[in-house]
Amino acid sequence: MVISVLPIAAKPGGEDAVVRAFVEHGVFEHARRSGGFVAGRLLRPLAAGEPFLVIAEWESPESYQGWLDNPVRDQLSAVLEPLLVEHVAPGGLYEEAH
Repeated sequence: MVISVLPIAAKPGGEDAVVRAFVEHGVFEHARRSGGFVAGRLLRPLAAGEPFLVIAEWESPESYQGWLDNPVRDQLSAVLEPLLVEHVAPGGLYEEAH
């Protein structure tokens, strides 16, 4: 299993809109349909000016790459990007240290 970590910075005052867009557009449901998606969370920052974190668990690096290559992800990014400070780039990929 691998974990993707994606910081996304909302425009000032746009935090609620980011949360609403994630829910209304079913971002994690689309990721699940792409294959290999295990679970995901959208973490809202407590400190002003800090980015949201999108944390997702994937069966493999290839599963995450499949999501990155999925045209649905591009469509969802187009919905989210007007709410964000910058372009949504791929997140970092991590594994649990034992």
